[in-house]
Amino acid sequence: MSQSDLTRSSIFSRLEFRGFCSDWGPILAIFTVSRLALLLVAAFALHDLPDLPHANEQSLTARLCRFDCNWYMSIAEHGYSTTESSNQPGATNFAFYPLFPLLTRAIAWLLGSDQLTTAFAISNICSLLALCFVYRYLTLIGAQRSTTLLVIALMCCMPQSLAFSVPYSEGLFLLLLVVAMYYMRREQFLAAGVSAALLSATRANGIFFILFALTWVWRRYGTSAFTAPWRVPEAFVPIVFAPLGLFLFWGYCLLTTGDAFAHPSSELHGWGWQFLAPWDNLPLALRSEGVPRFATLVSLVVFLGALLLLRLKMYEEFALCFACILLVWAGGATGSIFRYWLFAFPIWYVFALILRPRPVTTVVAVSILCIINIVFTWAWIQQKVFAI
Repeated sequence: MSQSDLTRSSIFSRLEFRGFCSDWGPILAIFTVSRLALLLVAAFALHDLPDLPHANEQSLTARLCRFDCNWYMSIAEHGYSTTESSNQPGATNFAFYPLFPLLTRAIAWLLGSDQLTTAFAISNICSLLALCFVYRYLTLIGAQRSTTLLVIALMCCMPQSLAFSVPYSEGLFLLLLVVAMYYMRREQFLAAGVSAALLSATRANGIFFILFALTWVWRRYGTSAFTAPWRVPEAFVPIVFAPLGLFLFWGYCLLTTGDAFAHPSSELHGWGWQFLAPWDNLPLALRSEGVPRFATLVSLVVFLGALLLLRLKMYEEFALCFACILLVWAGGATGSIFRYWLFAFPIWYVFALILRPRPVTTVVAVSILCIINIVFTWAWIQQKVFAI
């Protein structure tokens, strides 16, 4: 490469970075305002609670850290253990993947800070960075600026988006997912592969990135890439790296418990979560009452959005999202109502495309999402099960 080419490349990189930074303002504003609003709702909900028997349960931080947060903090503070929960027979912290709690422990040790405070900080920072990379990714595939900002607004307003700001793995997972997708499309395969490996160490469904990568390789290089992979071996680096986090955790489980699949075993015995055929599970959920039926109806709306990805020829994104939808449909409890869809940003891109030319409809839709989000945040502090 000539000196002039290097100079042009350097100039382009600086301009690209400046363009990216120029939209930090709107992204940061959307994220901050939505977080402050949810925090205010949480504070009012805490004030509405009766006097609690233990003083440590009366703090807002303690009420925000619930369910999954407590399990993650147990790993960060004490490591993995086969000791079952006294309130939930059969449940152990092996049901949760290690990257988020280990990252919390490492940073807290380096900074000499409290682990719970560190976990809150990691969740918020990762979520903000994830939204910035969502912006970059959508811009890379040709989305308009107004559409990408609407996607970010929808994600921040979406019910259960409180999970982006409490010690849950959603923010870290979304960040690693969109980084892997972004660098795969940029053909920076090593960066994509490292992100994908960390992704499968964060949550088991991170392995579905392989479907995105395989579809991308097929569309980019054709079927010859699979019949003669030695011609473009670098394109398969992310695919080979993607399951490494998963395999390492399985190996750790085998060494410490004798059961490489301690994760699904704990989910089955502690939470009653097991895989069922979607065509059997969906009719059962639709015939049930309350939360399972509502969660299933939401998943069907998400599926319709995923189908629209095919119309946009976003086949890689469809493969990824459809696999995650099938996983939720195959779950015994059909999955959480909204939280599992926070990372499905390609689907929210479809909805943003539909809403953007219709400002009145957009205001109404965002308002409805905000109202539901307020209800779920209130329920989260009140420790209602449906708000998990």
